[in-house]
Amino acid sequence: MHRDFLLGIGLLAAVAAGGGSAVAADMPVRPPPPLAASPVYVPDWVGFYVGFHAGGGWGHSSFEPQFSATGITGMLTSIPELSPNSSGGVFGGQAGYNWQWGPVVGGLEIDFSGADIKGTSSVVVSPTIVALEALAVTTGITFTREVKIDELASARARLGYLVLPNWLLYGTAGIGWGHSRVVSTASVPGASISTTTPFNEFGWVAGVGLEWKFVEHWLLRAEFLHYDFGRVNLSDDLITDGLNVRNSVDVVRGALSYKF
Repeated sequence: MHRDFLLGIGLLAAVAAGGGSAVAADMPVRPPPPLAASPVYVPDWVGFYVGFHAGGGWGHSSFEPQFSATGITGMLTSIPELSPNSSGGVFGGQAGYNWQWGPVVGGLEIDFSGADIKGTSSVVVSPTIVALEALAVTTGITFTREVKIDELASARARLGYLVLPNWLLYGTAGIGWGHSRVVSTASVPGASISTTTPFNEFGWVAGVGLEWKFVEHWLLRAEFLHYDFGRVNLSDDLITDGLNVRNSVDVVRGALSYKF
């Protein structure tokens, strides 16, 4: 009887185990929790920055001379146009502020450059008789016009996209200012006279650039800017009785900035 009792308990245990396995087999299996996505690091470009830049510029000056029956050119039948191309260096500083929306970076910037962009154009004219101040001249006269752009400045908006986490490709546009001077000279062997006319000019500026955040807080860029200035009238010109001048300048420069 004792053996029958033990056998009954064994049978009950086997039945219970089988039923538990069946119940476990019927229960739904919960999937493992999804793995958290790794965050994408986007460098912080927001904030004020200041820096300096250096590079080179190329300018073109176009002139619209005005003649009358008086002055040095009064007895000339014609005079070839003097429109020199100029070139030289630029050096200055910039300051601005950046905002950022994910990979998009926008900002405002002002800059100022000292420049030495200059060029000269000359022509020899042979009049019959021209009164050069108190000197009667029957030989050829050399007319020379020098244009020098000595200052450039701009206030621009910038908008760019992070093509790589530390590389910003951007476009920029705004208003431009320049300070230039025109030196007009008339000379013959042994004598010459000249006038120097400084003037301000305003216009627009636009360009593109690529900026690299190579370490925290430090930005290095390469930039191209095109300045196009409006027409300025110069009444004090030796060669002609009046002169309209218009300058355009292309600048390629590198810049280093510190972002606070």
